[in-house]
Amino acid sequence: MKVAYLGIKGIPASGGAERVVEAISTRMPDLGITPTVYCDQQYTPADASVPGVNLVRLPAVSGKYFRSATLDLVTALHAVFKESYDLIHLHNVEASFILPLLRLKYQVVSTSHGAAYWRSKWGPKAKKMIQLMDYPFINWSTETTFVSAKDAQSFGSRFHQETSYIPNGVGLEYVPDIAEAKRILDSQGLTPANYIIFVAGRIEPTKGAHLAIEAVNNLKPKVPLLIVGDNLQVPEYGQRLREMSDSNIHFQPPIREPETLFGLIASAKCLIFPSLFEAMSMVLLEAASIGVPIICSDIEENRNVLMDDGIYFKSGSVEDLTRQLKWTLEHREEAEEVAKVAQERIRHEHSWDTIADQYAQLYRQVLGDLNGQHRE
Repeated sequence: MKVAYLGIKGIPASGGAERVVEAISTRMPDLGITPTVYCDQQYTPADASVPGVNLVRLPAVSGKYFRSATLDLVTALHAVFKESYDLIHLHNVEASFILPLLRLKYQVVSTSHGAAYWRSKWGPKAKKMIQLMDYPFINWSTETTFVSAKDAQSFGSRFHQETSYIPNGVGLEYVPDIAEAKRILDSQGLTPANYIIFVAGRIEPTKGAHLAIEAVNNLKPKVPLLIVGDNLQVPEYGQRLREMSDSNIHFQPPIREPETLFGLIASAKCLIFPSLFEAMSMVLLEAASIGVPIICSDIEENRNVLMDDGIYFKSGSVEDLTRQLKWTLEHREEAEEVAKVAQERIRHEHSWDTIADQYAQLYRQVLGDLNGQHRE
């Protein structure tokens, strides 16, 4: 079976949906499936390779509002008119405008990684256009899956359609690179086990970095905060973060090597995860699998990941975040025990091997349905 993956920037992944696709696609050869991942040629270097996965690099028009859309369109045209696959796996609801084109030739499994119109990086008109993609996503896909149980239920109720919940996962293939992390910490003037960390692929208001900075600023004595991620997505927000930061706050550009990023997370006192909106965060899952204490907002999506094994604060409340952060720092052994329990459960319940197998079974079900093997 040949399956093509569309709707992402490419792999090797730096985070988000890209990491999900990388985790799934690299496991497909062992399940009898030949994977092809479509990539932005500027995102995936010409010399990059991913074992067992075919990479197709195509160009896209530059610009905040056009890059993803043109990449989606170009990849769909290539898949329909230049290649022949058994099935397409489309990622991200906002890419659903290419479904009519894809459905000319293919059955399509589409996966939602959360609603992009939550994100404040988009203006009102762009959010409205993205929201319009909900209809084709749920109605024109052969099957839809959601990484968020809440979203699966919401879409199913709104459109009276069956949906599938397949969560994100974690794997053990990436070993934290403590040495490389130490090199970055040295460049920042930080020492292992003596800083707090915040991580996001794209740093914009709904990720809550401003809440993390305000809470850390309230600490006495001071503890450094390392903010890792791209703070240029919303320039005015990035500038706001720098204006509210003193020498105790350190900014680190995105880190593409998972081993290095995991090394930074593993070397921290704790991780602050103050997101106001999420589907199922890869950062949250991966930090939990590493075993670092996590203080996270109490939104339903985060509770679905950590369940009773997290340290929660009231979403949006700097006061409550400060309180829980102080407790975590003052009760180190108790916080580490909570983190250990979460680590064991996440590694058991969210194995990428199991999740990849669920997708493979869905692919076969969809193709079997064409021959009348599953539906009456």
